[in-house]
Amino acid sequence: MDLKTVLAFIGRHKAQLSLVLVGLLSAILMLTIGFFRTLLILLLTVPGGAYGYLVDKLGFKEANGAIVGFFKGLFKK
Repeated sequence: MDLKTVLAFIGRHKAQLSLVLVGLLSAILMLTIGFFRTLLILLLTVPGGAYGYLVDKLGFKEANGAIVGFFKGLFKK
């Protein structure tokens, strides 16, 4: 098995491999530090990752505007 074959496999199964790694990391964290500490880590990193995605796609100003618009729409009567 050469490097091209491994990279092709990773390219075809990117989502599956990344989700397996997330599940494995979550299981390891739950077994070592406990459920609620793992939950806190997830609750803090998921919004941070989402904000980072928005900043990458839109830039800081537009990402902040998108977040403000989201919360304004959420609390609209």
